[in-house]
Amino acid sequence: MSEKKVDTGTDPKSLAINLATILLFLLPFAVYLDEELTWRYVAIVGGAFAFTLIVPPVGWTRPHPYSDWPRNKPIGTKD
Repeated sequence: MSEKKVDTGTDPKSLAINLATILLFLLPFAVYLDEELTWRYVAIVGGAFAFTLIVPPVGWTRPHPYSDWPRNKPIGTKD
């Protein structure tokens, strides 16, 4: 029997997106508490979102076995 891999949301791309979103949520609070370092906080959030673009898999579509695009299927899936 083959075990089906379950998406747990702990792949590097999901973790990077979650971290960047948390930083975006905390940005107004950080700016309110420390207005002198506003640009630094904005740069950190921008860098976190830029980092999410280069974390594999690159792009806005994540390969999955139910994709309509043949090239978007993960390596090792059978048709």
